[in-house]
Amino acid sequence: MKENSSFISNASCAGKVLYTVSAGKDMTKLEIKERTGLSMTTVISSVDGLVKRGLVTFREVKGERGGKMRSVINVHPERRVYGVSYKSGVLTGVAVDLKGEIREILAEEPPEEISPACVVQSVLRALREKAPPPSAVALALNCEGREGVLKGIEEQYGVPTISLTNTEAVACLALWRGFSGPIAALGIGARVKCAVIGRDRRAFEIGVLPSPSLVTGDGSYGDALSATVVEETLRSSRYHGKVLLEGGRVSEIRDIADYSRALASTLSSLSENVRLLLAPARILLFGEYLSEAFFARVKEGTKGDLVYYHPEKEDFAQGSALCALREILLS
Repeated sequence: MKENSSFISNASCAGKVLYTVSAGKDMTKLEIKERTGLSMTTVISSVDGLVKRGLVTFREVKGERGGKMRSVINVHPERRVYGVSYKSGVLTGVAVDLKGEIREILAEEPPEEISPACVVQSVLRALREKAPPPSAVALALNCEGREGVLKGIEEQYGVPTISLTNTEAVACLALWRGFSGPIAALGIGARVKCAVIGRDRRAFEIGVLPSPSLVTGDGSYGDALSATVVEETLRSSRYHGKVLLEGGRVSEIRDIADYSRALASTLSSLSENVRLLLAPARILLFGEYLSEAFFARVKEGTKGDLVYYHPEKEDFAQGSALCALREILLS
């Protein structure tokens, strides 16, 4: 785990101690005191509580030169936090250790006729066969039946659970990887979702992108967000001369590249609104079809620190687990 004060901005004293121990190895109480700024009394009581919860280990070892015994503290190597996410038709489950690193991972593709919520339990069972039992579980799953699944997980494993969005998972992962907080992540699809993680965790929808069917009969958001597909569409003459409602007025879109520019302008405006209203230290943009070329056009219309992010499927699951680690074990 990387040391990032933003990741533990809402942590309790015990949470700060756990986070500090996870960033080191064979730490002494004095080292923990120096790194956290907590009093020795608070460090001692926090370590005792974490030992009782089975989150850290405490043992006596001989000094390097054979002197008196000294105590060393480490995170428990067999503790795990599970994260499960659903992205691009695949359920991905990971088990991360208390350092935030992925130790076990698996993926399952639910049949089209079955809701992803119905497959979560089988993913967790398979993960449990490979990994130690979870201390907490996080589920990034946007579909019906999610709450029932969460309740079942909590009852079966006897551990706290949280529900979140993939956008929140991305923001938390970026925070853990060293970005200064608060982090705002914008997930780009038919609807633009925003998640802000600082002292607390918030997620909401901030806009809807105009339908690409107004431009091409068989178009998709991938057509407008991918420079390669834009060029292919123009070469193959698939443009159908549609119109677009923009700024409260109906305007003609000359070609799909023109439409793509309109989308870039829309996202620039949404990003600027997020910057002005929420004042994040960094704004991340990600999406399945979001290309670097399209992102560059979005960035031209903004003033803040905008970052192009391209997470993999396991990143969403890891970010989910890190959210649980931060919200449950460090709070």
